Amino acid sequence: MKNKNQKKAYFFLAPAMIILTVFVFVPLVAAFIISFFHMDIYMKNISFAGFGNYFKMFHDLRVWNATKNSMIFALLEIPLQMVLALFLTMLMIRNTRVHKFLRASFYVPYVCSMTAISIVWSMLLNPNSGMIAFVLRKQGVMMPDLLNNTKWAIVVVAMVTVWKGFGYTLTLLSAAALDIPNSLYEAAELDGAGNFAKFIYVTIPEIKNTISFCLVTTLIAALQAFDQIYVMTKGGPQNSTETLVAYIYDRGFQTNHDLGYASTISVYLFFIIAVITFVMRRYTLGKGSEK
Repeated sequence: MKNKNQKKAYFFLAPAMIILTVFVFVPLVAAFIISFFHMDIYMKNISFAGFGNYFKMFHDLRVWNATKNSMIFALLEIPLQMVLALFLTMLMIRNTRVHKFLRASFYVPYVCSMTAISIVWSMLLNPNSGMIAFVLRKQGVMMPDLLNNTKWAIVVVAMVTVWKGFGYTLTLLSAAALDIPNSLYEAAELDGAGNFAKFIYVTIPEIKNTISFCLVTTLIAALQAFDQIYVMTKGGPQNSTETLVAYIYDRGFQTNHDLGYASTISVYLFFIIAVITFVMRRYTLGKGSEK
């Protein structure tokens, strides 16, 4: 009976494993192999490079600039998204019709294309023809060109990313919060706790695992940011918003068509994400599962 159930389980897992193998594991291994070759995008002029691409990468200032931008982007997006989602979870912790409607409304941007959202926000933030600039001009205020400002461009892109993604985080946190037994809140009320105290001392500890999961998944997505960067700033101005994925795309498909070097940077990004994810899982999800 046990073997029969295991066979059924493998049968249902097979489609997901096939998709993961074809679109994740095979490209990952291929990128690692290609990183040791000089190869253009047309698979011509192939020659063995050994560790040459890796030595080149460590002397490439744009790689370090892109690494810095990726980290800044993640440090901007993740806290903003988590704090906003937690704050709204506190306000909409009950399962009333109004709260259901608001949660559904906040979730809508998440299911929309990041490319479409980036185009819309680029139009809204245009200092000459954008709606926001028009409203501000009516009030006698001139809107700066934020997307062409080396200091504010990455902040604006991070804010747009938060606007799109916080509904997903909010949905997960709300689902976890609604699963908390009412008896815990009643006990807290007997101790004189108000709504804020109940959220801090009851809700947050009970949804710790979900918070940790959201932190890890949001971090992985932030370090792989590309669509919004490419559409809104194309990595500018002066490479101030160029992330690692944007630089990989530039070297592999736009300027040099150097597939070997682009694969090398991809392997570098993979190890960054793997190490950070391992550390976060060890010290967040790991501790949360011990209780």
